[in-house]
Amino acid sequence: MPLRIGIVGGGIGGLTLAVALSNLDVEGNLEVDIYESAPELTQVGAGITIWPRTWKILEKFGLTEELLTHLAPGQHIPDGVPRLAFQFRKADQEPGVPIRDLILTTSPLSFHRASVQQVLLKHLSPSIRCHLSSHLVSYSAADPNLHANAQSAPIRIEFANGSTATCDLLVGADGIKSGIRKQVVASGSGVSADERPSAALRMNGIADPVWSGTIAYRCTVNSAVLARKMPGHRTLTTLVVYCGKNQHIVAYPILQGSVVNFTAYVADPAKEGTKWNGPTFEDVPREEVISHFDSWEEEVRLLVHNALNPSRWAIHAIRPLESFISASANVLLLGDAAHAMTPHQGNGAGQAVEDAYILAHLLAKSAASSRPVAVADIMKVYDAVRRPAANTVHDASRTHGLLYHFNAPGMSDGSGGYLAAMDGEEGWPPERLGRLGETIVSDWKYAWETTAEEDRERALSMLG
Repeated sequence: MPLRIGIVGGGIGGLTLAVALSNLDVEGNLEVDIYESAPELTQVGAGITIWPRTWKILEKFGLTEELLTHLAPGQHIPDGVPRLAFQFRKADQEPGVPIRDLILTTSPLSFHRASVQQVLLKHLSPSIRCHLSSHLVSYSAADPNLHANAQSAPIRIEFANGSTATCDLLVGADGIKSGIRKQVVASGSGVSADERPSAALRMNGIADPVWSGTIAYRCTVNSAVLARKMPGHRTLTTLVVYCGKNQHIVAYPILQGSVVNFTAYVADPAKEGTKWNGPTFEDVPREEVISHFDSWEEEVRLLVHNALNPSRWAIHAIRPLESFISASANVLLLGDAAHAMTPHQGNGAGQAVEDAYILAHLLAKSAASSRPVAVADIMKVYDAVRRPAANTVHDASRTHGLLYHFNAPGMSDGSGGYLAAMDGEEGWPPERLGRLGETIVSDWKYAWETTAEEDRERALSMLG
């Protein structure tokens, strides 16, 4: 009997897992269903950055050739030629000053999020079923006499529309607000199975997202407008991080260079971990964005003064989890459901892709075996390999936010101002900014200097 896999969530993580399984010759051994709560598959948010480590995974699944058709001018696939990958600037002054120009032979690539989803959908196997308007309410153990599988105890899934489904492995790829995460966390807390749905409601301090103390303004700018006002504007061809006290902007071209996508971050460090009061997402007038950055260098002012359709987002993250799998080891978390992080390394989607890559290979190895591996053993290997790696990136992303905002240890006196030794009449001398740039880059190199192959091989070896 085929192993039935239920993927809850049709975002980047859930779709990548489905595409990965489509590419690993598992038909007949695995049945895959995707359950998406929305009435159609759409992606919120404009831009997504794909680092070389992630790109190599997508390349293995035959996705990169089509993705390249969505690439903006000035971006290059990794080809061994040294190029300017992105720039960091101290921009909360006029004129701004460089922090670091990063030259790489393997640059990150920027896409519209919907473009990535479109490519993933085209590469789904026809055998994979996608169920829309299927909002999960809860899951529980199913009657094993009705749905027996030697690899796993069956799971009954209940949806808000009254429908139900059964699977042998439930994948929670349902994002930062994951309902599955609450039950998974409760399952490891010593709570009885009958009490878990109600216990999950009491696990808010562990399972619920917390506000990072940061808001983000997501905006786009018409590239033609920007080029007319400043023909050499860096963001027309390059990813740029404009840094300043408690604020920064990340900007880069998307949609074949016709649009510059930028996100402007404003932080209040004292409010990290507190409750956000208000809507998580809200359209706002352009003037609100301008008010935070109108004293910055001219490049930044041009961005905010020409921002289109700005929206304000409260940036939330989850605390690092002690496990990505349920106590029963037949429910797991993937992507933001497992490790929702601040976006300051631009690698949240990349981590979801790695989750999917490792899990797909574990499932494929078991499916190809004459003696399939128990789901519990597959899940334990997945957790042992992916949780430490993803949580490391989670922590590094937070640290990067502190660095961009000049709030990392040794950079601020805690009063909201720069340390006198680093400011004063001379401001930040170039050598200090250079050291800041090196610090930013040092714990980011994994994204372009390493691949996921070592983790994949280790996971397969652990499976036996």
